[in-house]
Amino acid sequence: MVVRSKRKAREAALRTLYEIELGHSDPTEALQITLEEASLAPDISAYAEKLVLGIRKNQHEIDRRLAYFIKEYDYSRIAAVDRNILRVAAYEILELPEIPPAVTINEAIEIAKRYSTAESGKFVNGVLGALLKDTPKANWDPETAPPEIDYVVSEEPEPEIIEEVVEEGSEDAKIATRYGVWKLQSGNAKIPSNTEGK
Repeated sequence: MVVRSKRKAREAALRTLYEIELGHSDPTEALQITLEEASLAPDISAYAEKLVLGIRKNQHEIDRRLAYFIKEYDYSRIAAVDRNILRVAAYEILELPEIPPAVTINEAIEIAKRYSTAESGKFVNGVLGALLKDTPKANWDPETAPPEIDYVVSEEPEPEIIEEVVEEGSEDAKIATRYGVWKLQSGNAKIPSNTEGK
């Protein structure tokens, strides 16, 4: 089943960032593995990739902004899951004007409750609420906000499968049968032109 949910994209980004930070994984490889395992629709997968790449590119500034609003904690010592949930949400707040800030914060809280603790949800809410007040999105208006973007991956189109019919017993049918590509149907062999599954 292919999943079409931005929350799944955020969770995939979280998992990738966590793997990069704690597992010291190669970012490209960590992202690729996560996306393969998540079975996301192409636009959702592209959104997850945008989050990861954007956060990696702007991580120093994102971390600086977040650390400013965490007075009672050493930012580097908060749980890695919480830190990366904050990074994903902060990136959406700071860099993606089309995403409603209430959606970003609510999603971050729910993801924190799922992958961390209920207390983490409150912590994330407090930090992101303070961050939001210090951004242009503080006065976010759906009437003037840019429309949400459909993120798409540029990928090769699926090859068209063309069937050819050959006579049973012909040289072509013998070759196809030998390689297991064709299926004989009522006296004729139908052949997909590509050899998927070989």
